[in-house]
Amino acid sequence: MTEQLPLLVWEKHAAHYRLQEKREQLLNRIAKLKPKAMKRIELEIQLRESTRQQMAIENELYGRRGAR
Repeated sequence: MTEQLPLLVWEKHAAHYRLQEKREQLLNRIAKLKPKAMKRIELEIQLRESTRQQMAIENELYGRRGAR
């Protein structure tokens, strides 16, 4: 039994959903800014970091299925 029970990883699931909400908010804010705006660049950096964190959590939760 290598997979954890869903009840034991609820904190990771909650963190994953929080990061998804944060990413959606960042995307909405980015869409309203001009392409070369400094604030847009800062938000894009935050978006990349949130995406990286979310992917790390997904790898912990679901493993690297299909990876070779």
